[in-house]
Amino acid sequence: MLVIISISVSILILVLLSHYSRQRSQSHQRNHQQIHSLRQVLELCRQHRDLTHHAIATEHNESTTQTIDQLKQQLTLESSKLIGLAHFDSKPQYRMLQRKLTGMCEGCQQRSFARNQRIHGTAIRHCLFLIDDIALTWLLDSGREDLCDEYQLNWQQVLDSMEVLTQLRICIPEVGQPSGEMRIKYNANKIRHKLLQLSLINSLPINSPLGNHLFDTLDMLLQADKITLNQNQLYYLTTDISRLISQVYDQMLSDIMQSLYQPLADIPSAESKKAT
Repeated sequence: MLVIISISVSILILVLLSHYSRQRSQSHQRNHQQIHSLRQVLELCRQHRDLTHHAIATEHNESTTQTIDQLKQQLTLESSKLIGLAHFDSKPQYRMLQRKLTGMCEGCQQRSFARNQRIHGTAIRHCLFLIDDIALTWLLDSGREDLCDEYQLNWQQVLDSMEVLTQLRICIPEVGQPSGEMRIKYNANKIRHKLLQLSLINSLPINSPLGNHLFDTLDMLLQADKITLNQNQLYYLTTDISRLISQVYDQMLSDIMQSLYQPLADIPSAESKKAT
């Protein structure tokens, strides 16, 4: 009788362990899928921002309009997938993201450069905050306090860089005014220092061709007596800085995901369209 009880208890323990392991695996898989999908939405937002900037700055182009419409469909599809993946109590924030993406895609060619930049920047930051929420919760649930502390410190650096970049963007309409150019240079110098700090987290994006080009452009801007870049060119500069900051965060995120579950797949990026 004692043997039967012992065997039964052992079987029950094995069943419970198997159930817990399966639940844990499903949770890891869902978190991984959500982060991957949010990264895709991020890249689609950047592509949409680049194309709509191009459309605002140039004459109407049927091919560009079709590509913008395709991106809108992809964003709707990907955001619907995120709603399906989310827990019941998290679905409202993903529905909010979908509404924000829908608004971002509507009437974009009637906007100014500055307004288009702000609307896309808001959607991109929303995605980043959702990724941060998943990553931090995942680290805490996995008992990885060591990685959690490191992640929070690095995330704060990324967040500070995004805030300084926002301050730089706010000053752009003042280019051509002496006081405005002083503010642009002040914030350009601050973002340069922030990018150098991000290189301590991961030096690869900062030392990439994009990173080197950005530092050259920032140095030229800071050393010039008068800023020669126009508003559109300055907005494109901040767009590239935003991409560089996101690359640092993405690499940081991929390293953490490898420790928790498996590396994140690469998200193919399109070349940004530049105004001539």
